[in-house]
Amino acid sequence: MVTPTPLHPRQTKRPAAHADASAIPRVLPVSRPGRCAAAAGAGIFDQVDETDPFLSVDIFRRHGACIPAHPHAGCVVATYLFPESTASLRCRHAHGGDDVLPPGDLLWLDTNCGTVHEEVPDNARATVRGVRLIVNRAGRHARGAPVQTVVRADAMPRWSEGAVDLTLVCGQWDEREVARAQGERTTLLQLDWRDDALRTLTIPCDGRRWVALIAQGEAALAGHALRAEGGGAEAVTLPPGVWQLAGRAGARLIVAGGEPLAEPVVYRGNFAARDESDLVALTRRYQQGEMGTLPPIAE
Repeated sequence: MVTPTPLHPRQTKRPAAHADASAIPRVLPVSRPGRCAAAAGAGIFDQVDETDPFLSVDIFRRHGACIPAHPHAGCVVATYLFPESTASLRCRHAHGGDDVLPPGDLLWLDTNCGTVHEEVPDNARATVRGVRLIVNRAGRHARGAPVQTVVRADAMPRWSEGAVDLTLVCGQWDEREVARAQGERTTLLQLDWRDDALRTLTIPCDGRRWVALIAQGEAALAGHALRAEGGGAEAVTLPPGVWQLAGRAGARLIVAGGEPLAEPVVYRGNFAARDESDLVALTRRYQQGEMGTLPPIAE
């Protein structure tokens, strides 16, 4: 009789020198915003003290849902579609960006001083699943124009370690790097289990802050059981170190890392601002039409 991989492995780590209490993985609350049934999801929101530079990390599922035109400013909106999604998204913004995002690709929209954008599926009956990162850039590019880039699936490094398949969606991991992300420190890594397996996950000590979020199935990381459904933790912080990781066949884990800004930020109405007066200024710019408008898509 085959003994399945245990999902509660003993917590093991080779601690870094001068480790302290902050070097302990911690569970992060995961919420499910009441958006609409067609755009359900689960993610980490409003926990910037723990997730800086990420304002949110969201696993989304949309069935035929068009996200209507809405503004963003002072942040990066990174949208990655899981390869098994059955529709593409047309992603437009008011400053000329217009790209089709097929399954497996990543859209990187640096909103800078602000723009209006929308996402429209090419099939109203299909399902789109993926990850959305909102990365803080408050005060960094106040006068820069919005820039939209697509990272194609064939540009993403893929490799296997035992029964686990890994995809580097953006950023850097070990010696691997996504070409368009040269110098970009935001990293998104996807791990998929083909079979029950134990392994380790090494989080680098390079100044970046890391979080892990279960996207489907069951896994256990650094002594914390992670379940996408049915209770249990869903997200944890990951300090530098070597952590034990187990997963069931079909599990998917998302690991995101970025360099914290360690500065105050106010994030409301899709605007990332340095303070309340900056937020008021961004809101006024939007209300006065300075972030642009999107014409209807021609039939």
